[in-house]
Amino acid sequence: MLEYLYPIRTYLVIAGTIDKPNPMTADWVVPLSHTPALLGVSIAHKRYTKKLIDEQKDFVVAVPTIELLKDVWIAGTVSGARKDKKDLMSVTFTESKSVKAPSIKECAANLECKVVQDVVTGDHTFYVGEIVDVSYGDAFAGGKPDIGDYRFILHVDGASFTTTGNEIVKP
Repeated sequence: MLEYLYPIRTYLVIAGTIDKPNPMTADWVVPLSHTPALLGVSIAHKRYTKKLIDEQKDFVVAVPTIELLKDVWIAGTVSGARKDKKDLMSVTFTESKSVKAPSIKECAANLECKVVQDVVTGDHTFYVGEIVDVSYGDAFAGGKPDIGDYRFILHVDGASFTTTGNEIVKP
């Protein structure tokens, strides 16, 4: 029944280290609080990313644009437990400022998070992460997303994606 929430923004959740990064595609990312700055991400129990987050207690939420769709697809369809995604993807992993999990240079933004709570929610664990640092490029100059020049990814279903347009509509 959750398909009725789609299309929904797509992100990359990165766990692991700069030497062995493990990015995972995630749609279930949600803002939770301004003060403190908190976000939540829901990850299936069977995912290798969950194991890494449980061990390390941190992660990065990276904001890809449509130009990175092939890498987003690899991150979501290849298990980091079986293959090193770093060898398969064309992105540049960089040291994060405040967490062990790396960031992705080509992403529009990277939100570095430390786990402050985790809650089992059925077949997923919901991680609450405190945003301890952020890096971003021109896509967020001025603190707002630039949907005119940057096209953020929306997951429709399965292997179908769309992107943001450049029209802003106000009520």
